[in-house]
Amino acid sequence: QHYKSITFIEVVQTMSEPKVKRRKVREDKESKKSELEETFGVRFNPGMQLLWTWSLNQSPEDPLNSLHSLLNLKLCGPFRYLQKSTTNTENTAPNTDSTAPSDAVDLHMLDREWHCPPEFQPCAQNHTHLFGLWRDTPWERPTFVVEKRKGDHGAITPVAMDTLDLIRVLSKKRKVDLPKDLKKLIEAHASTKDLKKVETTRRKSVVAKTFNKIGIVVLVGKNDVGYRPLTMSYSELDAMLTKSCETDDEAKKDKILAPFDECMNYIQFANDECDYGMGFELGMCVFAHKTSRNFMGTISSLLPLAYDLLGRKLFSKIMKRICEKEEAPPTN
Repeated sequence: QHYKSITFIEVVQTMSEPKVKRRKVREDKESKKSELEETFGVRFNPGMQLLWTWSLNQSPEDPLNSLHSLLNLKLCGPFRYLQKSTTNTENTAPNTDSTAPSDAVDLHMLDREWHCPPEFQPCAQNHTHLFGLWRDTPWERPTFVVEKRKGDHGAITPVAMDTLDLIRVLSKKRKVDLPKDLKKLIEAHASTKDLKKVETTRRKSVVAKTFNKIGIVVLVGKNDVGYRPLTMSYSELDAMLTKSCETDDEAKKDKILAPFDECMNYIQFANDECDYGMGFELGMCVFAHKTSRNFMGTISSLLPLAYDLLGRKLFSKIMKRICEKEEAPPTN
């Protein structure tokens, strides 16, 4: 009986050890994930951490370029933070990089282009396109991954459900055979959602397309409180912004922009009556327009305020930083 008791204890201990190890690994992943979300102040999909783990194993010396030879793709944005975090963990030397981000807003500026609104968080890039996680609000997980052509003010387009799905989409487009372990990872963690269906569902909440085509989401309550349309069409707004930048005559400029100034006045009334979507729409249209850099004052006054009024405080801070960066004089 004593012999059987000892054997039973030993068996239990032997069976428990792997479970403890597995639990420790799972806790480490969860802590890293929660640390990432806490640092950035937003939520991430699980696929991002899984892709980063694969990249570290595939290319320990340069994980950001782990997909370069396959897809001509470089990881960026949050992945750059993960790289620094990994380097600092393994290296006891203090971080002396004076350009290292100091807060969540700085982190959201990593690899960001001028025409990327706060909803667009860059995560990967190639020579021609920038890919980003898209969130309509700071408190939700990314809805999908979008793309925009580098240096272009044009459309922002959904391309994949998450970062792992992005690899699948790009490999299919380029007709590239992925390594077996990466292919298995993508298949094992494939999103159960269909991109087209997600786009269709989201479209029901989009109140205006704006010039970036992906549009803005605003919660509209009873009696349509939350949004009212602009006092001009997009074609009229486009012509106004373009023509005003083609003349140096201030009197002509004022005449061209008279309807625009009138719309700005209406936005003040709209904000007083909780129709915050009007200022949001005009601000995003100007921000996404090819002449946007000539209307920095308008963008600075409309968008940060709109995000604040909508309760999207982090986006407001990011938008302010985007404008500050654009207005700042170049450094040597």
